[in-house]
Amino acid sequence: MNGPPIRNIIEKENVLIDFIIDKNLPDFSLERFKQEYALYSKDLCDEMEEAFIDYLFIFFNDKGMPAFATALKEGSKFRLVYDIVTDLKNALNHALYDELIENSFHYAPPYLPLYGYMQQIKKWPMLCLTVMEWQDEKIKDKFTEYLKNYFSNKDTFKVIEQVDIWIGKMV
Repeated sequence: MNGPPIRNIIEKENVLIDFIIDKNLPDFSLERFKQEYALYSKDLCDEMEEAFIDYLFIFFNDKGMPAFATALKEGSKFRLVYDIVTDLKNALNHALYDELIENSFHYAPPYLPLYGYMQQIKKWPMLCLTVMEWQDEKIKDKFTEYLKNYFSNKDTFKVIEQVDIWIGKMV
């Protein structure tokens, strides 16, 4: 697979730079720009992925499947965790898979719903949902709709709050 064209990367960078400058125009400083660039450019899904892998590892260890837990942890170095979980839907019995997903809302970052949502609004090779984009209320509104459609039994405000808490930890 090829990465995104350089023109797409430059366009995305220019939007980010303008966002940070406009946000800090009254008392702009290069130090603040550097700090905010480091935060707002981060991909939320990438940032949550490792903690979600840790969740999977613990979940399957707790289920008495340590070899499988290790295989998932090691295999996630070569495959997207979202794709692994999608395949698990076919590999696991329904009750175990449902428990895996349900528990993820309590013990893991909201990686699964965020990644699923990102796949609906972005196209390869530009699969990235940055902290800057998350600041847009339209993105959060569309995410709320996504949650209602795919995770209707979840408290949408709580899931959004979890994303915001995760961002707070990145600072």
